[in-house]
Amino acid sequence: MMPYASPTVAALSDQDPRELGQYRIAGRLGSGGMGSVYLAEGPTGLVAIKVIKPHLAHDPEFPHRFRREVAAARKVSRWCTAPVLDAQLEDAPLWLVTEYVPGPDLGRHVKEHGPLTGAAAEALAVGVAVALAAIHQAGIVHRDLKPGNVLLSPFGPRVIDFGISRALDTEQTTRSGQMLGTPGYMAPELFSGQVEPAADIFAWGCVVGAATSTTAPGRSPFAADNMMHAFHRVMREEPDLDGVEPAVRELVRAALARDPAARPTAEELVAELSGPDTGVAEVARTLRLRVGYGATVALPPPPAAAPGRRLRDLATGVGAGVVAVGLVAAAVAGLRALPPAPPEPTETLYTDGFADDTSGWNNSGFTSPTTSRGYTGEGRYTMAEDISNDVQWSTAPVNAVLPDQALVSVKMDLSQSAGGWNGVFCEYSKTDSDKDDLAYILEVSQAGFAKIVKVAATKWSDLTPDLRVPGFDRKNMLLRAECARGNGEVRVALWLGDELVAEQVDHDVSTATGPPRFGFYMEGVNNSQSRVYYDDFAINRLP
Repeated sequence: MMPYASPTVAALSDQDPRELGQYRIAGRLGSGGMGSVYLAEGPTGLVAIKVIKPHLAHDPEFPHRFRREVAAARKVSRWCTAPVLDAQLEDAPLWLVTEYVPGPDLGRHVKEHGPLTGAAAEALAVGVAVALAAIHQAGIVHRDLKPGNVLLSPFGPRVIDFGISRALDTEQTTRSGQMLGTPGYMAPELFSGQVEPAADIFAWGCVVGAATSTTAPGRSPFAADNMMHAFHRVMREEPDLDGVEPAVRELVRAALARDPAARPTAEELVAELSGPDTGVAEVARTLRLRVGYGATVALPPPPAAAPGRRLRDLATGVGAGVVAVGLVAAAVAGLRALPPAPPEPTETLYTDGFADDTSGWNNSGFTSPTTSRGYTGEGRYTMAEDISNDVQWSTAPVNAVLPDQALVSVKMDLSQSAGGWNGVFCEYSKTDSDKDDLAYILEVSQAGFAKIVKVAATKWSDLTPDLRVPGFDRKNMLLRAECARGNGEVRVALWLGDELVAEQVDHDVSTATGPPRFGFYMEGVNNSQSRVYYDDFAINRLP
């Protein structure tokens, strides 16, 4: 396993904004020639905001070019990029909002953990090629593809900073005659001002070569210290491909041809890596690059964390506060074709529509839409944050022996949730009072994110980062969770509707010795009066 932290978030200075429109600024992710990039929270969750430097915003030509590039970027498919969500294009300060991508950049990962090899190298190569195909299909040339602009997200490589930099590049060239790009990743034609998609293919070869080389990890095949050195190398020398992953080496060589016309297109790269009959869109939907990733960044001010608690403590109301989580990295690498829908069950073992308030669930003493945990009397079950405990859970009252391979489903309504995480759990504790509790919580936030958490005794660990849920509808949500134990591992997967949003295989399961139990989990935030409703709960046997 290779755990690593999320992108570094620097504290805000007195000169940094605290709010931009409907976004609350949390910290600074970085800065460059065009401006500063901030981590922020908006109506749909975490986002990244690029704020343009004031002198550019006041330039008579720059705002026009910036608006043009934002419009072009909005046309780029979401495949393997950070899509544009919002922008302020008229009044200063100019800013651009994109989806926040959790995970480190490729350069940082290679520096800290070494090169990508085998299936992971191929997944990186095809993932970046897919992103370039989407960018080029929108009529944009990236022009500064490099490891720092490739983020390793939970759903594969994401290429960032495409196209938008063109506005700055034009301004820089006109005023100072500066050469554009990053030494070591620039195609020969860029030195003469020729900007075509083929230049991005050359950069693709440099990025894949740098990321997969076992002899010079992190170094471009045309590594250079400055523009003059870079010019000399790409014009006169051959690329250094020693140690580059053999499965991609010849494609890298083809991408580094001096003649732009001799290089493959992005679509041709995808076809070579994935098969001639595989389309770019199909690859984009199924690609996963698992090289390890950590928890996402929490927004300040952080809530006070309670001491570590066992799942059993929640049933008795011991302790209050927000669960402290740690980091657990994924250990799977490479391409994986994901199922389009949850697996088909072979038998329904238990169902409850909650019309009968004597069916055995914890009812907190009375039936009411305002009960802290129990039946609403209106055909639903509810759990809510109360003054003594901001975490609630309830185990399904099943008398039968449940299988090790099960699919749990429930309809959830988060319209009255004010924060926190809510969902279902799978538990494998030996007894109700065993100190080595082991459980997995498959949960969704009111802001539209999902994740999987492992609970082992007093340790709570995020098995995945916060993953954005496509088409999120907090009032009408069908949650399905697969929990499968066997062969020394536990596999957990989470679907919302028919969309797979999170999955994990855990091999550290020595304490998973008890019978399976399933139920609901609900978490509030700082006495926020959060409430969640559940309906049509079912446990199904899987083959």
